[in-house]
Amino acid sequence: MENFINALTNEQIIDVIVSGYVDSESPSVFHPMYDRVYFIFNNMKFEVCIDNLGFINANSVTEIEIWFELDEDDKFSLMSIYSQLFKTEQEITVTSVNNQSEPFGILTLNYREGLIDRHLCLDSHNFFGFTFL
Repeated sequence: MENFINALTNEQIIDVIVSGYVDSESPSVFHPMYDRVYFIFNNMKFEVCIDNLGFINANSVTEIEIWFELDEDDKFSLMSIYSQLFKTEQEITVTSVNNQSEPFGILTLNYREGLIDRHLCLDSHNFFGFTFL
């Protein structure tokens, strides 16, 4: 987690990705799986997930891989959620990070978009994964 927080405050976030699947029905629909969210930086990627005890973990990964069972007629897919999370497509700067190191804690990113100070909370209380406040 320390490496992830260090990257958030010292590196530029290139993208934030959620994985999921596209069903085989017509029209095809993307189904996001918010159990894991991927923060992409210039030279590294972090998988942010909730462990079995409810703690938020961040692990460095080289590739985003399938981590859930997939029906044979469905397709693994990725979607950018950067603009949904940060309410902008512009570059943001994370100014500080607050991590509640407790089961089902909240990870708060305080960031700046231009001259506007904002914050993003990754809340792990949701049954279906993270909720973004």
